[in-house]
Amino acid sequence: MRHTTTRPIPGTTAALSLLLAAAIPLTGQAAMEAPDDPSSYEIWALDQGTNKVYVYDADHELVDEVDLGFYGVEVPHMIAFNSTHEYAAIASTASGDVTIMRTEDRQVVDIIETGPRTHMASFTPDDSAIIVDVIGSPDEQWDGEIVELTADLDEERFSKGLGRSLTIADDPLFAENRDQFVDSGPICHEYGPGGEHAFITLGPALDAGGLVVLNTETFELDHVVGPDKLAVNCGTVPTADREQMLLTGGSGEAGHWYVMDTETFEFGEQRDSRGIDAHGAWLTANGSEFWLVNRVSDDGIIIDAETFEVTGEFDELGGTPDIMAVSPFNDHIYVSLRGPNPVSAAHVAEGDTPGFSVLSLEDGSLVDVIQPDEGNPDSDFHGIGVRYIP
Repeated sequence: MRHTTTRPIPGTTAALSLLLAAAIPLTGQAAMEAPDDPSSYEIWALDQGTNKVYVYDADHELVDEVDLGFYGVEVPHMIAFNSTHEYAAIASTASGDVTIMRTEDRQVVDIIETGPRTHMASFTPDDSAIIVDVIGSPDEQWDGEIVELTADLDEERFSKGLGRSLTIADDPLFAENRDQFVDSGPICHEYGPGGEHAFITLGPALDAGGLVVLNTETFELDHVVGPDKLAVNCGTVPTADREQMLLTGGSGEAGHWYVMDTETFEFGEQRDSRGIDAHGAWLTANGSEFWLVNRVSDDGIIIDAETFEVTGEFDELGGTPDIMAVSPFNDHIYVSLRGPNPVSAAHVAEGDTPGFSVLSLEDGSLVDVIQPDEGNPDSDFHGIGVRYIP
């Protein structure tokens, strides 16, 4: 059954934090174990065209919607949960901020300004911080920044002031190798074993891509690779043990992927995605397969997570697939679908069924296409995540 959640009047970040702290008791559940064996799950899908978050249950029924536009948030782009799935971090490109939501009651806890074209934010594996990829202004070169937000889940407090930041172009290692790069806008990241390194693709254009490896302890770069050698600009997906990382690169003319060793930083040869604009990818819940979609050609491939051989293909997606997330029961995979007036990557991302598709993990067939705001020309889905319910 759908229900509506009440929310406070929007204001500054500080005022919003104080109001929420006074009105809502703290959860005090940050120490609980990660929900590795969930009883159920929810799908959280971001309509960046209308600034709304839609929440669906495991039966694919709408249970809630949150209007982030009410708080001044514009173009919520990517979503990631902390290890216990009690909190969600939502990066928004147009308003340049990160929204922290408490997932149990779907309340906005804080909104923190991080910079122009904030593209992705995700909790570190120990939940002590949130690493944020800030592409920077479209009118300024070399201003891409990695921002750290501190996270105290026991006290439900989040802060930029106590965190660190790195303008990528100012890092000494990057500066030494600057001639390998066109720009320095961070796009997406994932962590290696233990979380001591974050592997960050650059972009958004493929020729402005490449990879930097952030040391999360020193907040300096330990490794950089330019787009001529490593042509990536989107997905970063680790194996279950995080010892290897699948990286994707795509454009309106190309689609490919690589595998990188997260200890040695060595990577193999470029591999064909068998389509155009390799973009979103995800690891199945049992860790056995990667699923990867090509945004322009509307198809995808299945990759064995041990041998990295392509074992299957699928082409029933609903049109213009973007980001992926998988159910904890390994039965469905969810793929966000773009709209007719895309607010990001407009040259390649135009679609006609904004929402998300439900695919069978058994055979790759299309189970359903869910459109929360069907008929609205502004609807344009991008970020999607699966929240485990312990």
